[in-house]
Formats: sequence, structure tokens, C-alpha cells
Amino acid sequence: MKIHVNIENEQSLFELLSQGDESAFAKIYNRYWQELYNAAYKRLPEKEKCQDVIQNVFTDLWNRKAELNLVNPAAYLHTAVRFQVLKQLTRGQKNSSFTEKFEEELISPLATDSTVLEKEVKSLIELYIAALPVKRRNIFLMHYYEGLSTVNIAFKLNVSRKTVQNQLTIASHGLRFRLTHMFLVFLVFLMLTIS
Repeated sequence: MKIHVNIENEQSLFELLSQGDESAFAKIYNRYWQELYNAAYKRLPEKEKCQDVIQNVFTDLWNRKAELNLVNPAAYLHTAVRFQVLKQLTRGQKNSSFTEKFEEELISPLATDSTVLEKEVKSLIELYIAALPVKRRNIFLMHYYEGLSTVNIAFKLNVSRKTVQNQLTIASHGLRFRLTHMFLVFLVFLMLTIS
């Protein structure tokens, strides 16, 4: 029962955040900052860079507050930290210490268990869908998960077919870009570790 109350409290904080409530944002920041910092530090043991990572995550959260509709806010924040760490690592020098860290985080699990990549891709897709504006997310889910045609979606939502097609194109291109970027990063660093 206590867990349920905490989940409801967490959801209500994020609902208030989506309405621009600064005190809710401050509570979320205070609640998650240390946990997210520790998660970043495990992957990137540099204090200043970890602080930048966390700052970027919370800045992005505030900037996108109105469009986010999160089912699992904690999971979203932890995944955001992982991607911000990855960005920091790709900007850093490509020295042996960097390569070892990256291999430890991404390459080794890929070599030993392909389900890790599958889970990461699934997680990325779920987070991407959750971050879409409501209208675009509904259209995306109706088309790709329910198998509805653009004509049927337009009829159900009482919008033009062109609107549905535009929303699907935007959502699909965005997802394709993120997945391509993720795979390219994996490939580049796989090549670095092999050579």
C-alpha cells in the first residue's frame, strides 16, 4: 500500500510539473538529484561532467514539461541520464580509459547477450513514444500498435488524413534518427575497441 501512495505522489508531482509548477519541479529535483548523480557517476566518474549531465537532464525536463506524459517518471529520468552520459562520452577524448568505460557499459553486454541491445532499443522506443505530444503519440500508437490505416485514424480522431500522415512522418523520422544515432555510436565504438 505504501508503494502505491509513493507512485501516486510521484505522478501528481509530474502532473503539477507539466502545468509549470516550479515547486513541483524543485521537489522532483531534490528527490532525484542524488540518485541520478550516482547513476551518472558509475558510468562517468568525473564530478564536473556528471554535474553537467544532471543539469542537462533537469533542464530538458523543465523545457519539455508540457509535452511529457510519463507513465514511469523514474525510469524516464534514469534513461535520460544514460543518454546524457553517452553524449558526454562521445564528446570526450577517445583515450584508452574512455574506450574501456564504453566497452564496459555497452559493448561487452552486446557481445555476451543480444537481449541487452533489444531491451535498450525497446526502452528507447517507449521513452520516445512517451515524450511525443499527445495527439502525435495517439496517432503513432493507433497506426503502429493497433495496425489502423491513416484513413481509419483520421475518421476516429475527426482530423484530415493529411494531418495523420504528417504526424506519422514526423514521429517516424524522429524515432528513426534516434535509433540510427544509437546504432552508429555503438558501431563506432565497437570499431575503436576492435582496432
